[in-house]
Amino acid sequence: MKFISPIKRYALYAVLFTLPMFIRLNNIFLVIFFALFILEGGFKMKLDNLKRNYRLMVPLVLIFLLALLAALNLPESVGSVFKNLEKYWGLLIIPITIISCPEEYNKEWRNLFMALLWGCIATLAICYGNAIYEMFVGNEPLHYFWRFRHLNHQFTAIADTHPAYLGLFIVVSITYLFMESSYKKWAKIIICFILLLGLIQLASRTAIICTLLMGVILLWSRIKTNWKEIAIGFGVFALIGLLFINTASSFMKERLISFQNIENDQRLSRYKVSYDIFTEYPVFGVGFANKETVRKEKYLENNFITAAEERYNAHNQLLEYLSVNGIIGGIIFLGVFGYLLFMAWRKRQFFFFWALVLFFIANLTESMLVVIKGIEFFAITVSLLIILNKKEKSFS
Repeated sequence: MKFISPIKRYALYAVLFTLPMFIRLNNIFLVIFFALFILEGGFKMKLDNLKRNYRLMVPLVLIFLLALLAALNLPESVGSVFKNLEKYWGLLIIPITIISCPEEYNKEWRNLFMALLWGCIATLAICYGNAIYEMFVGNEPLHYFWRFRHLNHQFTAIADTHPAYLGLFIVVSITYLFMESSYKKWAKIIICFILLLGLIQLASRTAIICTLLMGVILLWSRIKTNWKEIAIGFGVFALIGLLFINTASSFMKERLISFQNIENDQRLSRYKVSYDIFTEYPVFGVGFANKETVRKEKYLENNFITAAEERYNAHNQLLEYLSVNGIIGGIIFLGVFGYLLFMAWRKRQFFFFWALVLFFIANLTESMLVVIKGIEFFAITVSLLIILNKKEKSFS
């Protein structure tokens, strides 16, 4: 059924487009994509491709294996094993759908990240539209735009998303925009400005640090030939910075430019809780069945009341694996990332290299591989990387 193939392709575009926003809508498109993959047929060709390339799935299979081991670690029941695994199946299904059709996705991968980019813009439009509506209804002055009630979680709640994940997708989209997209320079500048404005509204320190890092990397090789444009750009950002300092709320300033706020962030103190769990269960960890109970007890012992009530995770993926899977989890996690970064560099797929670096940095302050958005992004990015051939030249 050849007519299904383009529909399936657009379903995957929709998956990437909705990844930054409403999780249920994104899940619906993901299920539609999987269903169309089956209805499309061509199983002999797909199976032949999988047989030739099944070794490519090893990195994602290892991450799934960690989830399986955690689910089998003293489970409450057989049903609880499958319940704990339900959000991890994408680590197997997504690479199967992509690796079985490598030629198709070799051609389409740029369109997928373009869909993610426009999904970020659409998500920001939803969030900004809601903020402007609230300001209009509340008869708030314009300078309230950067006040607490229109920032961070309050800003993104309307789109059912988290500032850290939206921030990651925005930074990856900016990286894609300048490394791989064919847009005109003026279009890139406008889109970049919109995305950067959104990052400020998110008030995500990690995302802003990642943006500065990528800015230095992207501009380093162009300083000699484009120094005038770069100087003008820094001048514009300096003006935006002055405007920010003069109009931003105390919450915004303390969150982004106050070292004392970083020192007082309980997240850093809570890391010790996850490390203590690891030292008590060093080999196999506590598993999925017991992690909530053990972590809550530790939080209460250390007077992290909100963390206990809200059942916070480790907010660091390495510590998450160390506490849930023990030393085995930590070694596999670091080993998989090291291998993927080496593969991306060897293939000269530098966009994917930096996308994975950004994902790893984001996991220093979040546990993104325990949330469906993070799992989905990782599975799609890695699946595309492993089917791509070596590039003959880097970005220009």
